[in-house]
Amino acid sequence: MRIFWDNKVDAAATVITAASESADLPVSNISHPDRKKVYRTGTSAAAEWIKFNLGSALAIRELILLDHTLTAGDTTIKLQGNASDSWGSPSVNEDLTFNADVMEKWLSAAQTYQWWRIIFTKSAAGETRDIGRVFLGPGYECNKGPAQPDGLTITPMDLSVTDRALDGTTHSEIKSQYDHIAIDFPPISDAQMDQLKALAADCGTHTPFFVSIEPTLKQYDLLYYVKAKSLKARKVKLWGSGIIRWDVSMELNEEL
Repeated sequence: MRIFWDNKVDAAATVITAASESADLPVSNISHPDRKKVYRTGTSAAAEWIKFNLGSALAIRELILLDHTLTAGDTTIKLQGNASDSWGSPSVNEDLTFNADVMEKWLSAAQTYQWWRIIFTKSAAGETRDIGRVFLGPGYECNKGPAQPDGLTITPMDLSVTDRALDGTTHSEIKSQYDHIAIDFPPISDAQMDQLKALAADCGTHTPFFVSIEPTLKQYDLLYYVKAKSLKARKVKLWGSGIIRWDVSMELNEEL
């Protein structure tokens, strides 16, 4: 299980530019917490890029493109990183495998550079592409994920409203659905507890973050953009002989 919350895209020092952008949907929208507030490319050229000047060399491990409209016909979809704003032979030049709606790249090791780019070539210059949210930053890989066999519960939540008339018939106002995610960890170490405390301190119940519950078997099906529903108690499960183990859980609501 991996958790991503220190998003360098949102940092005050980060300057974001793009090869093209719609006047009404600028590239700055990718740093807005509302995933529906999208960035849209222009229609003047097929080759597109989004560039990030982080202000200084920072460690990057993960890229997520959420709510994008890139297609299987688009090419040269890459994450690039470099020490300077020069892209002839960037130090990081990683291909992204196309996946509809969301794509992500977990680097084999963190790479520390000031300049980063996402590039892609549209199947036609006159078309546009949208991206709703971008994560670019470090990630925490949990030593222990959800407990086996019952540590993960995903409950669909329906915001629709149904009323019953006097004759017994029902009438529904159809609204969105989201997932409620409950995670119970097996007893975890001090090191993992410290990371979960840092997550709680930074995001509380107010700031969204990303969680990839099973990045190997369910790379996209269990990758969520969430807020914590509540902050849970931290209970000591075991201590003694220099060992401490914590009993902790998480309740998360998917952000739509």
